[in-house]
Amino acid sequence: MNAKGWRPFWAALLAGLLVLVPLVGGTILLTRRTLRTKLASRPQSGVAIRQPKEENRLSLLVCTAPTETTAPGFLLLYLSASQNCIHALALPGELTVPFGTDEAALADCYRAAGPARCREALLSALALPEDTHYLALAPSVLQAIADRYGALRVGFSGALTADELARTGCSANVQALSAREAEALLSGMEGVVPPAHKAAARAAVWDAFFRQELELLPATLPDALRTHSPSLLTDLTAQDLLILEDTLEFLADRTASVHAGALPGDWDADAGRYTLTEDSRAAVQALFNVSPTDGQLSSASEP
Repeated sequence: MNAKGWRPFWAALLAGLLVLVPLVGGTILLTRRTLRTKLASRPQSGVAIRQPKEENRLSLLVCTAPTETTAPGFLLLYLSASQNCIHALALPGELTVPFGTDEAALADCYRAAGPARCREALLSALALPEDTHYLALAPSVLQAIADRYGALRVGFSGALTADELARTGCSANVQALSAREAEALLSGMEGVVPPAHKAAARAAVWDAFFRQELELLPATLPDALRTHSPSLLTDLTAQDLLILEDTLEFLADRTASVHAGALPGDWDADAGRYTLTEDSRAAVQALFNVSPTDGQLSSASEP
């Protein structure tokens, strides 16, 4: 074949390549992209991804039992793995709650009828969830459980005024306290500072506890409660403790948001009555993450 005969052949081949090469390349790219998408969307076998369940939450009334020299202490605690939060609300013992056909201070309710009756009174007074449990510990038991975590670094300046800090012997700076020392400080505030401020100081101690030791709690706290179960007053069952353990694992893994404050209210020093207000109900809503506002959150923590 002469040179003139090859020219149409090469021209036709070149034209075919110009059409086929982009077409084949595009097909290969499209195939790879489709395969990559399918692999990404396919569940990976052998990799278990745990997600919180509805049951991974706990609403709890924690009571520190009174002694001959100390008054009872009260804390509402809400743990939620799905909301990734630990919320605590300290209640003044002077809080007026329904008791029989009359009313009584929450501390008097405890002395007369125990923690289960306090829970019932708070269910109606604060509209707590029906599945709220109760747990009452003697101060010595609480200290034995807490001491395994070491000293707590607690700041009381957000709970007490400068004058109250001076009168109670608390430092304006963050201070390291054992559980025994913290309870002694709180007991020394009885009758010295207003009930809401004492409750705020109690909340500060619990806030420090959860922030400082959260990663240790899943493996230790439920077991500690099981160990001390003969000396506890509680309606927590073995199944509840398993749920608590599982919930704490989620919260520790995700570095849960911690917030602790005191229940606001009206304090009548002459009558010795601490009564609920709209701010009180707003603080309880914020505790359970029911549409809280910034103002409601701050009202529960400022002295």
